[in-house]
Amino acid sequence: MKQKSLVIDAIQNTSNYNYCLLDALAKEKINLVYATTEFAYESMPVPPGVKIFPCFFYLARLANRFIKFRPLRRFLRGAEYPLDLLILLIYILHNRIKVVHVMYIVAGWLDSRFLKLLQCFGCRVVFTAHNPMPRERRQRKDIQRLSRIYRSVDHIIVLTNHAGKELQINFDVPSAKITVIPHGDYNSLFSQYSLNEALAQAVRKKAAGRRIITFLGIIRPYKGLDYFIEAFPLIKKRLPDSFFLIAGSVLIGPKKDLKKKLAHSCSAEDLWADIRFIPVEDMKAYLSVTDVLVQPYVNASQSGNTVMAYAAGIPVISTDVGGLAEMTEDGKTGYIIPPKDPPALAEALAKCFRKDNYNILSKNARRVAKEKYNWRKIAQKTAQLYQHLTNIN
Repeated sequence: MKQKSLVIDAIQNTSNYNYCLLDALAKEKINLVYATTEFAYESMPVPPGVKIFPCFFYLARLANRFIKFRPLRRFLRGAEYPLDLLILLIYILHNRIKVVHVMYIVAGWLDSRFLKLLQCFGCRVVFTAHNPMPRERRQRKDIQRLSRIYRSVDHIIVLTNHAGKELQINFDVPSAKITVIPHGDYNSLFSQYSLNEALAQAVRKKAAGRRIITFLGIIRPYKGLDYFIEAFPLIKKRLPDSFFLIAGSVLIGPKKDLKKKLAHSCSAEDLWADIRFIPVEDMKAYLSVTDVLVQPYVNASQSGNTVMAYAAGIPVISTDVGGLAEMTEDGKTGYIIPPKDPPALAEALAKCFRKDNYNILSKNARRVAKEKYNWRKIAQKTAQLYQHLTNIN
């Protein structure tokens, strides 16, 4: 019987990434179990060859049908989580799983103790640090929580070289304990969904042939959306035929404040704003109409949206923060600009459309997605890491 590996994401925090990695590992004949819960926003497909173990928050999900008071729902989730970990521990030991790969930390102190317990039973623990440092808050307790996890695990995967340096500088993690494996595109997941053609047609109709400049994804302070909004009049001056598309849910801060800001940012005829969780069918629609993706982040380790755009042939404007600069090839797949600099954003967008530059950027983006962010290569490198860890005495 082939050795099993188990991937954990208790709340499906990185659901799109997880699906693509699991799918790619299964294609490399890795025997996989995915310990998780139901995705809160939409139904997620199961990669062929992957077994799902839905051990997290079953009782809390059941209670949610009858309880609307959010503090009580959070309490029930917190109370159930230790029981879920116990059930998972029994499952891991019964199935003699040797490698456990963790994607997200729910409760720092408890999770670190759980991972140490797994190691006592002979398991090797891998953690993917999607964001090695907190993006908004950097309070002492947040650093301590992450530090416990980094000390607890056998190996850490990061998605950019910058993220690896963050671990070494801020947490004294030795380089031998870190492996850089890039973030792939979402094509294997997106292929399981149709494209919302009605939505795409509605955007095209309102844009009326103008160039569509887009911001996509969860809206959080560190993503710098305010600087994109501030750049609207500058962009219109440089590119009179531009049209702005913003789509994503507000994770931190009141939604009404953003909607008010957008209402005063430009003419309603120049903007399409869809402030909600964007399901895959609609994300595909927005990608199909986008000319350039902007990422005006003020802080970041990496961005899956960069590779998502590249795979669709969309050039990306990224700020020179964190690992974004190493994901964007300046002048080849898009442009790198200083953070908090609306004039630089407007200038970079203007350069995208000079002469035949756009077609060159688009072609390069597709090439880089295929060559550098290839899921087969990512899966092979991940599988090699699993094998290496199991060979350590």
